[in-house]
Amino acid sequence: MTSRTLILCVAGQSNAVGYDESVIPSDYLEKFPCHQIKQLGFYGKDNLSLIPLGACAQSYQDMRPYSNPSNSLPNLGTKGIHLPLAAQLLSLGLSPDDQIVVLSCAYGGTGFTMGESGSYDPAAMRPQPGPLRWGRDCAYYFAMRDRISYLLNTLPDSLFLGVVWIQGEQDAQAPQDHLEGFSAMTEDFFSFFQLHHPDRVWHGTWNRDIWFNVETVRYWYEQGNCQAIWDNYYQWNPKTYVEIPRSASSNETDGTGLTASIRACHFGGNAYLDVVAPCTAQVMAKQLFS
Repeated sequence: MTSRTLILCVAGQSNAVGYDESVIPSDYLEKFPCHQIKQLGFYGKDNLSLIPLGACAQSYQDMRPYSNPSNSLPNLGTKGIHLPLAAQLLSLGLSPDDQIVVLSCAYGGTGFTMGESGSYDPAAMRPQPGPLRWGRDCAYYFAMRDRISYLLNTLPDSLFLGVVWIQGEQDAQAPQDHLEGFSAMTEDFFSFFQLHHPDRVWHGTWNRDIWFNVETVRYWYEQGNCQAIWDNYYQWNPKTYVEIPRSASSNETDGTGLTASIRACHFGGNAYLDVVAPCTAQVMAKQLFS
């Protein structure tokens, strides 16, 4: 069978960046078929280059300064969903010869109802540094959209697999405004790619069935109106909604407190590897591979 290259985007805020502070063992990468998994670089000379994907993906937010003191090269930073999810998808429905390129577009503490839209460098396909706002006219979205388009143009035989979206906590005080902003951005996303890359999506067409909304860590469901945000996501498309058990570990387990003073507010203790990635992959496989 001819090998294929599939593009996977992970986007949103902190739990999409990946803030798992637990130790990254020296043999961590040996758990995964890393020869089949790449990422689109974001930092320095890596920008817009295909490079290996490690435990900590290059994203809008650089997590290397928050590395557990016990980590060492090449495993500096925090752990996220990116590598374990790519490995899960390869095992559930893709050919052993297939490759996945992961694109991470996320920054902690960001939402649709707060922050500036930000400036955007279209040549480097980079938003300005720092936490900004998500939305159809915002730098974060432009960079995400253009980087996916760049990969499709650079890898002419590739197909887009889907978006894994983990976001919402910052918008809990304005659920309706969040839904309006999210809906406007995603509809623009589908329209853009249907126009410019109509035959380049695995699922067949650019629509809500390739966008997967993933639940957050238990802590947030105990805060204010946070549940209303995930109700929005479920109603937006129940088929691609990913439930995460409330028992999933947070940084209360083996965390350092380097990313946030409230350790319970982010997945940790290997939750991405043990729970979040498998749950997400199962929903994606049912939708994309069945």
